[in-house]
Amino acid sequence: MLHQVARMIHLSYHPAFDAFNSIFRFLRIRLNENISSIEVDKLRILDYYLLFPWRAATIRLLQKDIGLRKVAKGLEAVQDYATLPSGESLLERMRPSQTAALQTMAHDGVVDIRQLRNDVVQFTRLMPPEELIRRLNERNQSEPDKMSIIHALNSYGLLGQDGLKGRTALLEHRYDKI
Repeated sequence: MLHQVARMIHLSYHPAFDAFNSIFRFLRIRLNENISSIEVDKLRILDYYLLFPWRAATIRLLQKDIGLRKVAKGLEAVQDYATLPSGESLLERMRPSQTAALQTMAHDGVVDIRQLRNDVVQFTRLMPPEELIRRLNERNQSEPDKMSIIHALNSYGLLGQDGLKGRTALLEHRYDKI
């Protein structure tokens, strides 16, 4: 006799869709790059490559950064098993958690809310607690390959075909005012 199988709900977690994890990653990027101000879209792209560094192997890089492809390909082994969409649609799916993270940081005074309304993340002088800074630095130091990718990408501008938007093909760049 066949028995009715109970409906199963599959819950899964991925840090890409967690606003609190986004805050942690944003702060990692801020500390690693000593950023005081950055465009929202540039921070979102850097965040994407912090989570998915192996995908940096497909970026159209400057000659000086070609070595990053080897680093990125070496990080393919750390891929998780989640089936995730392509880059552009994945970044778009990450937008709500990234936006929530930035709004939370603005509410807490870590980011200037007026600048955020202009699509600029302006970090205030308010620093995270020492324990959190220690953990952020430890994580950054434990993942030097990932952070080298972030460091190189941070040196690129955001706009136009030769900016991060155009080089990564993660965001539309054809209508950028350069």
